Amino acid sequence: MFKKLISAICVLLPSGPSRLLFRLAGHKIGKNCRLPVFSYVYAEQLELGNDVDIRPFVLINIPQCRIGSSSIVSYGTQIIGGKGFFTKDNCFIGPHCIIHCEENVSLGFYSGLGARCIVYSHGSFLPVTRGYPAKFAEIVIEDYVWIAVGVSFLPGAHVESNCIINAGVVVNSRIPSGTLLQYDAKQVQRLDLNKVTGFAKRSNQHYHKNIIDSFLSGRKLNSCRFESNPESNTVSLYLPGKVQPLSYDFENYYCDNSSNKIHREFLAFLRLRYGINLRTRY
Repeated sequence: MFKKLISAICVLLPSGPSRLLFRLAGHKIGKNCRLPVFSYVYAEQLELGNDVDIRPFVLINIPQCRIGSSSIVSYGTQIIGGKGFFTKDNCFIGPHCIIHCEENVSLGFYSGLGARCIVYSHGSFLPVTRGYPAKFAEIVIEDYVWIAVGVSFLPGAHVESNCIINAGVVVNSRIPSGTLLQYDAKQVQRLDLNKVTGFAKRSNQHYHKNIIDSFLSGRKLNSCRFESNPESNTVSLYLPGKVQPLSYDFENYYCDNSSNKIHREFLAFLRLRYGINLRTRY
């Protein structure tokens, strides 16, 4: 909470006082690092090298952030998520880039993203329980890589050293070193989505087990208990001291109303990781 308070105060302060406050908060801030007004920079573990230049209207809100010396984060860029963002020295993040770090995102030495690039380490919106895909994987960009304007990176993308990715390309796989990659409309592939989702669809029991096990991993729920109901495609959450469980209907996309913290965390988890957006039944 203290570090978030420092980050909020520094939104209205020039670089000098901001550097001092960030150092007092325990962050590693290099010499001549520029932290202008109207930028919000927060990470529980923050390390900025010498001469890092963060421009106005930048939003950084992640658990771990390490930006190498002589790197630039241009105005309007958003770097958020539940994992980390890491760069080596001499990197460039162009204006209005969107970088979502639900898994780690890293840039190598002397690598850069042009304006309006999109980097997503997660891909999920439609419900996986109906066969739609969801993928979470880190994104790696190695040394001496230039990414031109409007390039999109999908989960699992990995660009090896000494590459140029020209405008408009979508990167979703490993790109070998020494590659010049550019968009070719002739290579666009069309797929029958009904066949794709039909092939990927699994049983309700399979999805329920994966969802519950993934949510419980690393969490202490203090006597809370989940129960799978495959026949009705619902999951129940039994809370301590409550006779009636909370119900999560994956078939019609409804859930019971509750202010319980575990309930709110579970809803956010379902939406992010499995594309299941449940309406509240009031």
